[in-house]
Amino acid sequence: MKRRGAALALRLTVAGLLTVAPLCADTHLLVVAGVGGEEAYTGRFHLWSTRVVDAAVAAGLPPENVVYLGERENLDPERINGRSTGENVLAEIAALAERSSVGDDVWIVLFGHGSGAAGPPRFNLPGRDLVADEYAAALERLGDRRVVFINASSASGGFIGPLSGEGRVVITATKSGGQSNESLFGGYLAEAFDGAAGDANKDGRTSALEAFAFAQREIERYYRQNGLLRTENALLDDDGDGLGSPEPAGVEASEATDGRLASLLYLGQEADPATLTAEARELTDRRAGIQRRIDELRLQRETLDEEVYLSELQELMVELALVDRELEEAAADDGEPEP
Repeated sequence: MKRRGAALALRLTVAGLLTVAPLCADTHLLVVAGVGGEEAYTGRFHLWSTRVVDAAVAAGLPPENVVYLGERENLDPERINGRSTGENVLAEIAALAERSSVGDDVWIVLFGHGSGAAGPPRFNLPGRDLVADEYAAALERLGDRRVVFINASSASGGFIGPLSGEGRVVITATKSGGQSNESLFGGYLAEAFDGAAGDANKDGRTSALEAFAFAQREIERYYRQNGLLRTENALLDDDGDGLGSPEPAGVEASEATDGRLASLLYLGQEADPATLTAEARELTDRRAGIQRRIDELRLQRETLDEEVYLSELQELMVELALVDRELEEAAADDGEPEP
């Protein structure tokens, strides 16, 4: 009797946790291109930035949810929303906190140069640089959002510790501030999101984990094929321990480890609501909400009684199947010719 009572109490706790997730969360993206120092680097960082911006919009993010701050606004007035000064970056993160809602996903991606061997880890910007602790303080305003923070600059490894936290994915191009040579990680990361290259499971979207894994493989291939000693070793941290891992696992991992949250966060949406009927839009929103509750449940598996976990998962999978059937019926009705 005690066991049944405990299981019921735990089940009610799980249900309460899962209802925190919104039925349909939005995704927001901020891309920052830092100081190039030379025209070649300025052009490279701009190219990488625009590839991510364009990929996000193509994947279904509304243009108003995408902001690009660049080194020089006149480089691309159509895409660049402002200059990437420290003041503008902090102001935009604050604006993201105002624009987004509880449970939304917020992506922040930095392309550029960095340093950290002889002082606090920093990302080089026009004017005053921002150090890792300043980014960490700014992210506190996004505490009830899921955040993906990617610093694809040289010497970026020192950002892992200060920015690590619950509900955050932190990716750096290097493992320490001492790896200060030119970094190619950002280019491969941008390639992962731009098209199907990074979509390992072929579901039409690229997760943070898939993009990281693709960039890691391509970096390894580049250095090996060119007979060079590898000078950049990327890390991903999303378990909040501030250490990071070069080989993170996914949500199906048997134990808590880096990569589980990253495997559930996508830079894009499954469908463009503008192309759907009102009925299909409502069903799609319901499906996204159920899928998110499944993802949250999987993240909590180690803390739950296995019987309770499997029972909750089964109920959610049944809900998902019912909504999928309704979507199929709605699609069939929509395709029928009018009498």
